[in-house]
Amino acid sequence: MKKVMMALFILIATTSVTAVSARDGKSKKHKTIATKYTCTMHPEVIRSKKGKCPKCGMNLVPVKAPHNNK
Repeated sequence: MKKVMMALFILIATTSVTAVSARDGKSKKHKTIATKYTCTMHPEVIRSKKGKCPKCGMNLVPVKAPHNNK
């Protein structure tokens, strides 16, 4: 009985470690998309950081990503 319990424990531990490492590998493959910021009055102004519009001084807002209509 001890051998069966030990084998079961090892099987569960190995499966758990494999599942966690597989999940971590998948999450690292996703690319991070950098947020861009623009002025609502001057959409041609695009910056990589929050701040003020150089033309009118309004706060820059995050650019929304386009939706994929598949």
